[in-house]
Amino acid sequence: MRDDPKDVPRRVREVRVHPSEKFAATLRKEIADGTWALGAVRRSGDLGRRFGTTPHMISTTVQLLREEGLVETRAGGGGGIAPCGTTPSRWQQVAYRDNIGNTVRQRISDGIYRVGQLLPSVALLGKEFGVATSTISLALRPLKDEGILSNAGPTAQYGTVVATRIPSDSCPQPDAGDADMDCGQVPDADHERGSFHA
Repeated sequence: MRDDPKDVPRRVREVRVHPSEKFAATLRKEIADGTWALGAVRRSGDLGRRFGTTPHMISTTVQLLREEGLVETRAGGGGGIAPCGTTPSRWQQVAYRDNIGNTVRQRISDGIYRVGQLLPSVALLGKEFGVATSTISLALRPLKDEGILSNAGPTAQYGTVVATRIPSDSCPQPDAGDADMDCGQVPDADHERGSFHA
């Protein structure tokens, strides 16, 4: 038996669209018309407040857009959500921090910064790399977490010292009269402090 035509509109009205689909449709439209510009980063918390919903609902919404290839996401302090197409400057800074950390790691591996030696201050490294001292501190944090670098004194006011050797083929071998060149020995950090005092 066929449905009574009078009942059809009522059934159509009863079909519910999941809230994440509604939020995704709004964001899809903003990406398409340029309201949400390429490279502009939004935070999950901001979207949650805007739509008056839970973090889980925003996560589901973002997942829908990510599966469609419309947005990309990054976690952490420099993360967020951005339309696909250009890398946000905030994410480029995070990548640049990684490059700084890798450069310092390579210098330790190559023996430029030796075990027990103080690194140049964050101010000097900031000038060298053309970034703020806070960026240098963030770049060095993973090396400290790995135990490769450590604070030279009870507080950071004494600077940062190389704590552990990183093996490398290019690590200089000690000469007969220069024990400080040995990547495995720890020289006295006090005589190294000099102009690198933070």
